[in-house]
Amino acid sequence: MMSIEPETRKGYHISTEMKKVWAVEMELLKKLLEVCKKHNLRIFAEGGTLLGAVREHGFIPWDDDIDMAMLRDDYDKLQEIAKNEFKSPYFFQSGYTDYFPNGFTRIRMDGTAAILPQTIWHKCHHGIFIDLFPLDIIPDNMEERELFLKEKLKRKDHIWKYCVPHFSFHNWKYNWSMLKIMGEVRRKGFDSIFKEYDLFVKKFWGTNNHYVSLVSWEDNDRYVRNINWYSKSTLLPFEDIMIPVPLDYDPILKTQFGEYMKPVKELTQHGTFWVLDADHSYQELLPSLRRKRLLRDWKNRWDYYWRKIHKNNAKHKKTISSLLSRF
Repeated sequence: MMSIEPETRKGYHISTEMKKVWAVEMELLKKLLEVCKKHNLRIFAEGGTLLGAVREHGFIPWDDDIDMAMLRDDYDKLQEIAKNEFKSPYFFQSGYTDYFPNGFTRIRMDGTAAILPQTIWHKCHHGIFIDLFPLDIIPDNMEERELFLKEKLKRKDHIWKYCVPHFSFHNWKYNWSMLKIMGEVRRKGFDSIFKEYDLFVKKFWGTNNHYVSLVSWEDNDRYVRNINWYSKSTLLPFEDIMIPVPLDYDPILKTQFGEYMKPVKELTQHGTFWVLDADHSYQELLPSLRRKRLLRDWKNRWDYYWRKIHKNNAKHKKTISSLLSRF
């Protein structure tokens, strides 16, 4: 079992609180790997977790999550059996089980909290999580790929704006577009819209194209890989367990990180969590956080209009002074 005692790795201090978060994430990972082994499903470490396994044999000291990936056929098989395999305290979160506006999966832990500022109004499970990404086939032809990714982004934008609506204090044209999108999704139903999106992103599976990517996460070229890099796997140590990684991890890491053996401290893909708590449930914390966010938003709104009024008054005073100076 992973220790929760604070420690320093490569000059970076890891607090007891973060070690508790890591311990929860390791428990989620062990459950996921157990299910995959039981059903003979292939799974691979991804992103910072793959880099951590290769370079650190565990978490990168400043990382705050675990990323895994599966080729689309295995990923879809897992979706089918998830309901029977992931029961409380585990929660298998996807667009089919929650109002989750992404094409990948998060496995979350009940009784914990991992709340991001941009999703504070999102009506879904906010427990500590690990990410599981499908590796989807993308077109070899660059023009076809560009059109595919452009349409994917449009479809994802609709789902995201419905689940996590964000209105501007002064851009009413943007607000109107938000209302139209929300109305469209509401008429069709979230389940229907998400299924259309999910079918679209995997439309090239089974074709003779040679590349896969984390289509449900990013369109960046750093995530484009040759499918043959996932033909074989091996095991590497990660904290207190062994985890599966692609045997050809070197080109994957070079494509994503460049000179990956040289540590570079940077923000994680999530940015900064508002709350990351292994001891308290998000259900307990969200009400007060939402009140604080609402007060902050109203303060920002007041400040915006006050500056606008002050600017206009200053402009009028300058105009009047200019006119008076002529006499």
